[in-house]
Amino acid sequence: MNKKKILIFKNDRGGDLFTSLNLISNLIKNNNVKIYLSELNIGFSFFFLNIQLVKIKFNLSFINKINIIYDLFKNNYEEIYILTPKNFYFFLPFFFRKTKFFAIVYNSQNKLRPINFLRNYLYKYKIVYRNKINKKSYRELQIDLLGENISYDDTYKNLNIPTITTDKLNLLPNNFILFQFKYIFFERLGWGNDEIVKILNSLLDKYECVLFFSDIEDNKFTKKYTTFFQNEFSYIDLNKKIKNTINDKKIIYLKKLGALDLFHIIKLSKKNLGPHGIISHISFFHDVSCHNLYNFKIKNINDYKHEKISFSEWCKNMGSSFSFLNNDIDKAIRKIMRNV
Repeated sequence: MNKKKILIFKNDRGGDLFTSLNLISNLIKNNNVKIYLSELNIGFSFFFLNIQLVKIKFNLSFINKINIIYDLFKNNYEEIYILTPKNFYFFLPFFFRKTKFFAIVYNSQNKLRPINFLRNYLYKYKIVYRNKINKKSYRELQIDLLGENISYDDTYKNLNIPTITTDKLNLLPNNFILFQFKYIFFERLGWGNDEIVKILNSLLDKYECVLFFSDIEDNKFTKKYTTFFQNEFSYIDLNKKIKNTINDKKIIYLKKLGALDLFHIIKLSKKNLGPHGIISHISFFHDVSCHNLYNFKIKNINDYKHEKISFSEWCKNMGSSFSFLNNDIDKAIRKIMRNV
């Protein structure tokens, strides 16, 4: 069988990458594949052993766009998969008409992305609706994009899936729940250090040990929290392979947790807990129980419909439990404890 020359655009966030892994696993089987990743998901490049990878910005720069156009002129790709909704990508099929483009497109109430004129130049596309409930999730629709003569397999067997090393495993407790702290989620609820500590302490009522980590995307807004975590709690630094114990409480901060270590720890956890996002998608990959947290502000029926549509796009058929939280920390903890 002749190998197809395939290009995949997937320069988005880490959690989004996991929604595409099943499709990518099928595409790299018996084909010559190149994948574009972003600074936000390149940490998960360990999946793609012996696959050509290109790192570009999440928000495409002018140089990125020039290099992409040059790449398409230089290489005779048979198929290109647009798996992240950058407007720039949808103009490429108009200029490279000999290439078969596959894409996920979007229908909103008053907007199509891309417009119908540009969709005419896509070889095959599937629609995510943002104006009505989706029958299939974004994850499931991508499988429907598979080109001709590619047999579907749902085992991820074409990906490189590493195991955790013994020296890192020995630093971790045997029985723990994993909690994700997300700066913007807590800020929107008006919560701070006291509320974080209260949630972590409550989890000890049901679990022998609590591990928690903060935003992978470190920035000036999250620094005040990470400094507090390192001063207040024992911590494990898996990069340096060290453990620092400062009190007897079995609440441990995972310092500067990288993508590969996060991938392993989510698999080892008895339960995963955090705002819907990367922790949800990696838990789904490992088939590990996850309880998702949301903080939607539902003011009217239109807000309610919007969130139902969003749920059908990202969470349909994932099987995770979830809680909707407001700024009442005691009520939030009661909801969480009923589900963990």
